[in-house]
Amino acid sequence: MFLLCDDIHTMLWFCFKLFKYTLPPSNPVSERLLRVVHYVYSKDIKPKNRACRDGGNSVQWELVRTTWKDFTDGIIILSRLVLILRKKDCSFDDRLLSSAIAKYKQQVLKELEDKLMSAKDVSELNGFERETVASNVSDLWKSLFDEEAGESTPEVARSRILSDLFQPISGHSCHGEIPTLPVTYPYILGDEFAKQKLREEVVQLGVELSLYVAESMFLLSDEIRSVFQFCSKLWRELKRTNKVGHPAGERLLRVIHHVYSRYIKPKNGEYHIGGKSVQWELVKTTWEDLDAGFREMHRLISILEVDDGSCTDGREFTSRIEEALNKVEDKLRCAKDVSEANGFAREAMKSNILDMWQFLFDREKEEVLWTRKVRREEILSDLFPILGEEDEEEAKQY
Repeated sequence: MFLLCDDIHTMLWFCFKLFKYTLPPSNPVSERLLRVVHYVYSKDIKPKNRACRDGGNSVQWELVRTTWKDFTDGIIILSRLVLILRKKDCSFDDRLLSSAIAKYKQQVLKELEDKLMSAKDVSELNGFERETVASNVSDLWKSLFDEEAGESTPEVARSRILSDLFQPISGHSCHGEIPTLPVTYPYILGDEFAKQKLREEVVQLGVELSLYVAESMFLLSDEIRSVFQFCSKLWRELKRTNKVGHPAGERLLRVIHHVYSRYIKPKNGEYHIGGKSVQWELVKTTWEDLDAGFREMHRLISILEVDDGSCTDGREFTSRIEEALNKVEDKLRCAKDVSEANGFAREAMKSNILDMWQFLFDREKEEVLWTRKVRREEILSDLFPILGEEDEEEAKQY
């Protein structure tokens, strides 16, 4: 408003469309937006008796126009957040709300700050004092969650505010470009937000599970037979309980093959019939937790691949996967120095493993990068034929 105040016509039409077409007038966020606009206009701008020329245009209009989507997105997202918190909607847990607020700050508030930064001197020259304004308008928001304070501004009071605020442009033609400014519906806290956030979490959990598989392989790499036995049992058990070709199993196989072919195979480690890695007894204790993590991952992916899959149910699965990850972390902590000495570099490996998971829910990109049947057969022939029948039977006992 301070940037546009060199032309009241432009400023008021911008505020009018922001109020009129973004949310219903009785919405609590819209109510407070109207009060803020009226307060700033009546206290800081109206007393200066600026001209309101029909057809006028502010010098800063081209800049402020670029902020339109950020403002409308911010107002709509804030309204959704208020609605969720007022209703205490259990479908949005603390983790989801924290993510939404973080995205709101980064994608809306930071974007507005960056765009308006170039004109900071102009707004201050026009009278904008951020700290003073913040202190004054904060009182207008304090009752946002106070149900006893009343839900909305009385109709008479709202009409008076609207008349006082927009009377200068009554009967004037609208600013030429303002009618074309669109109001779109942002993704944050929208219909697909909960499911998309859950999908993002699934990818990250998949990466974490894979990293622990990789670390286990490095721990066992002093005896290649132990590496194969561990991986064979993990893969074959997942294949036995779940459909072959399911994304969780496919990615487990890719991770095993990537770690083996890139990091372990080139070292030409020892392979002895009946041999055992020094770390075998430790790593063996993680197998059930990793297996449980991948099985829960399989079920969760199946839910999210269905259009009407429940995000609430999904949270139960992520909790169980996180529990499995915590157990593996606790068990392997004592051997961290050994895995690193054997070449395991968690952060360096993380980006490569993320590449294998990032298109988990994008089948078109997945198919471009991965021809499942052909690659699976190649990987299996490269990995497991080295295990003889005796080794396979022994692996099944653990």
